[in-house]
Amino acid sequence: MRLGAFIDPIAEFLLGLRRVSATHWLLRLVGIGAMLLALVGTLPGGLFVHIGTGIITLAVMGSLLVQALRPDSDVGLLAPAAIILALAGQGDLSLLRAAGVGLALLLSHVAFALAATLPAHGVFERSAWILGGRGLLLVLAVSVLAGLLVVALSGVHVGSWMLVLGILGAIGLFVTVMPRST
Repeated sequence: MRLGAFIDPIAEFLLGLRRVSATHWLLRLVGIGAMLLALVGTLPGGLFVHIGTGIITLAVMGSLLVQALRPDSDVGLLAPAAIILALAGQGDLSLLRAAGVGLALLLSHVAFALAATLPAHGVFERSAWILGGRGLLLVLAVSVLAGLLVVALSGVHVGSWMLVLGILGAIGLFVTVMPRST
């Protein structure tokens, strides 16, 4: 088998990365930095203290590597899912630390979402930044309202029947935000 059959696809992929604009790389780096900040906030004891934190750290790092090279990849969902599951398993989670990790996850998501939807090889025009900023303001407003609602309802104890309503609400949310095929 020829060695060129292995090297040529790798070389073409690397040449494609050279054509990505500096602004696009900036968005990717902001996404990576915010996700790493969320990881450090989730695991304050250390990233490789024991086998569980090591697995979470490696899963996040691998996901970030794939997402840095291909921002629209579905593997990028692994990092926030691992961080959220690690947060859910902690008993000593404070409201401030959870809000900080959530804000870092939101910033990472916004940066990677812009990197996935805007053209990678061109220079971003002012209109693209304005459009992204308007979308970000709406997301921030809804996030703040949802956070305040969670804080307000955190002291309320409800029955197990609320799980059914929560699942129905989550299904309704997914149906609302999923793209429609035309």
